[in-house]
Amino acid sequence: MKAATQKAKLYRHFSARGWYALPEIPVFHKGGVYESRRLITDIDVLALRPRAELDWELVLGDCKTLKEQSPANRAIWLRGLMDHFSATSGVIILRRKQPIEPDHKLFASSFRVTLLDEEEFGNYDRALVFPEGSSRFDDDLKEHQDLRRLPGRFPKLKPFCEYLFALAWNEGDLLNLLRRVIGEARSVANEIDPQREEHHALILEASGIFAIGLARSVGVIFNQFLQPKSAHELDEALKVLIWGGRSQYNFIAKLRNEMIASKGKPSNGSELALPEWERFLELVREMLESPALSFEVPQLLRRASASLIRRSRFLSSASKEDLLLLKYSMMTVRYLCRAGKLPPDAERELTKLFVVRQSELVHSPDNVTPSRSLEIGSSANIRETEIKHVTEQIELPVEITPK
Repeated sequence: MKAATQKAKLYRHFSARGWYALPEIPVFHKGGVYESRRLITDIDVLALRPRAELDWELVLGDCKTLKEQSPANRAIWLRGLMDHFSATSGVIILRRKQPIEPDHKLFASSFRVTLLDEEEFGNYDRALVFPEGSSRFDDDLKEHQDLRRLPGRFPKLKPFCEYLFALAWNEGDLLNLLRRVIGEARSVANEIDPQREEHHALILEASGIFAIGLARSVGVIFNQFLQPKSAHELDEALKVLIWGGRSQYNFIAKLRNEMIASKGKPSNGSELALPEWERFLELVREMLESPALSFEVPQLLRRASASLIRRSRFLSSASKEDLLLLKYSMMTVRYLCRAGKLPPDAERELTKLFVVRQSELVHSPDNVTPSRSLEIGSSANIRETEIKHVTEQIELPVEITPK
């Protein structure tokens, strides 16, 4: 099993366990002294694992062929990266001529690193993804790698992709994703072609990464208030949370108003908030009804993105039990499209895909997959009466007007 194969298997294993997996993450020092970033090392697979306490924890995966280096030394190397990223555990898959000594495994385990010989991985996988293992899951590294290669065909999307697939994971605080993903989306909004499915897939991927920060904020608010008693309470709590505390919020708000005044423009009493703030509040309020489900939204959006890349049936593995999850995911995509000023036609097409899939699930018999095949782009063939019950409360946008 070569390193690339090991990486693909570990990526699928993490995904099958319900984690949000990210392959090949470059490591930079965010306080670097050079204008251009200097690559320090990379992480083969980084995964975000939902916690019962409504938070994320990081797991790092490493896949290597060792010749002279000892397994214990490799575990120490990974432990250093875990400390840097505040990760809670790590997994190393090694290809070696000699079996890993038990004392090396015990040593690594003492600081939460699991050492595995490649020959052992199959048993490890089947035991934790019982009983068949992760091989039956359709999460494939190839679709994600295809998405990362988009800048080769669309060079102006490179800064956006660099942020999503590299820089975002070197910032430390997952709440930063809320502001940064919106800002990065706005910077390339004019480059998004609403007729291209791969661009739709990129929006879904960006929405999933935004949803990681969103879930983090939902978890904090729920642990703080359960459900806030008033809209004002939720409004204030989120603003303070997103900007890193009351003093930080007040400082940035004051600086913003001074900049507006220096340009001779009235501030009109507008407060510092994310774009489309009322929609964001609505999204958080919805997710506070089932906060644990918000930590599954990024994974579902990743699967949705992959289904567009491979041009397969949209979210074919979703079931009736996923209807609320599909609703949360659709709302997240629609919010990012509005806040990021992405093309209205792209939002419309993505919304339609979610609406049709929900309609299929509502109308299908229990435990039976709908007989008709819904290929990408065929949603127009679904009868209007079949999706009326889903679309009654969904506003399909004609244009996006900044608040």
